[in-house]
Amino acid sequence: MTVTERENLIESTEQTLLSYCRQQGLFKSGDRVIAACSGGADSMALLLFLLRRRRDLAVEVLAAHVDHGIRGDASRRDAEFVQEFCRQNGVELFLYDAVREGVSIPEHPSEDWARRLRYGWFDELAVREEAVIATAHTLNDQAETLLFRLARGTGLHGMAGIPPRRGGYVRPCLCLTRAEIEAYCHALGQSYVQDETNARDTYVRNRLRHQAIPALEYANPAAVRSIGRFCSQMRELDEWFSAEAAALLQAADTGHGYAIDTLRQADGPVLTTALHSLVSPVRDAEEKYVSLLRFLIIKGEGALQLTPEVTYKVKNGELFRLTPTGILPPPAPPQPLTEGIFRLPGGYYLEIQLEKCEHFLKNETFFKKDLTSCADYAKIKKNAVLRTRQPGDYFRPQGRHVRKTLKKLYNELGIPAEHRPLLPLVAEGSEVLWLWGSGFAEGLAPDEFTREILRVRCERFKED
Repeated sequence: MTVTERENLIESTEQTLLSYCRQQGLFKSGDRVIAACSGGADSMALLLFLLRRRRDLAVEVLAAHVDHGIRGDASRRDAEFVQEFCRQNGVELFLYDAVREGVSIPEHPSEDWARRLRYGWFDELAVREEAVIATAHTLNDQAETLLFRLARGTGLHGMAGIPPRRGGYVRPCLCLTRAEIEAYCHALGQSYVQDETNARDTYVRNRLRHQAIPALEYANPAAVRSIGRFCSQMRELDEWFSAEAAALLQAADTGHGYAIDTLRQADGPVLTTALHSLVSPVRDAEEKYVSLLRFLIIKGEGALQLTPEVTYKVKNGELFRLTPTGILPPPAPPQPLTEGIFRLPGGYYLEIQLEKCEHFLKNETFFKKDLTSCADYAKIKKNAVLRTRQPGDYFRPQGRHVRKTLKKLYNELGIPAEHRPLLPLVAEGSEVLWLWGSGFAEGLAPDEFTREILRVRCERFKED
């Protein structure tokens, strides 16, 4: 490959990644971004891209590495490789060593065990450092994930695959294949480590990678990209069903639970999506639990214990959520931010309106009284959702110039623990844009350039 060819490949790859990041709204100006870096080709490409284009993205770039303690000297060499790269490039590195942390490592650790260990630490790191975590998932990972879920049994939500953004996690490389990622590293002259376990068929994902994916590519060389496109289409469909499911639960809400008659009248896919949203906050929403919950609704009686703490029970025409403290309504499922009236669990009532406005700041009385309930709609990202809290959420209270996790803010405001799971909010990823009792976040207020105002009126009604 000539110098010009290398430069063209690098520029083309980075423009593709930049376009995808902007299209998906993965970053905003000033974000602290921690790249999860194993030392492999995918993660090194991610870290290189973020470093090379941090000015274009207007972000601060850091890195994190996890030594699971299951590969001995090889994993230590991987950690040293990442440490040396970060030292040479002036990147702050957060290193987690499972052995030094006293983690009890299973005799035959599974992929799932390693993933839970890794993401458990990432969750803590993101909150502590007030950052988003960038992972290096590619289109190949997307294809492997879909095949794995289909083999195990999945529904529409599972067929949506790996989302570009989930909570405080972003995946900038989901628009590229693994081959394109490796070519990018080679063009930059960047070496990377090879995990020897990836060559073994010990794990299911490795078998899919070595056998299923090549078989599909024999039928269609662009199979991986086609699967990625399919997942994107399913994600759009899942989002539509999620909005319909949220409307269904809102219509069925009785204040303590949900009316069975209303749920029964829903179309099958909408009801399935609604029941999935009730199960997923409690445990892994496997198809069998959704099916069992649907069976209780059709039968009109019975109970389904999801965990020792949460049981769903159908009695006297209602579906209840039972906990050790009594009957508690489940949190409202996430739904796209749209205009309308929303009656949410816990007696919360929201009216969301979008209004045209030419001279908002001239109406000083209105400005002083209702500023926290209004935002410049142009400053709201279009993939914002109405939901309740999630791990890693943070908020910027107006006039305070600080960023606080919701846990710290709720403690500071003295909000009772039993109220917190139901408090409505509007968020984009982990960034809370509007919060019950606090209004819109700092930086979203209307100004002299505002042409459309997003207004949220809210009230809470006492439940019987």
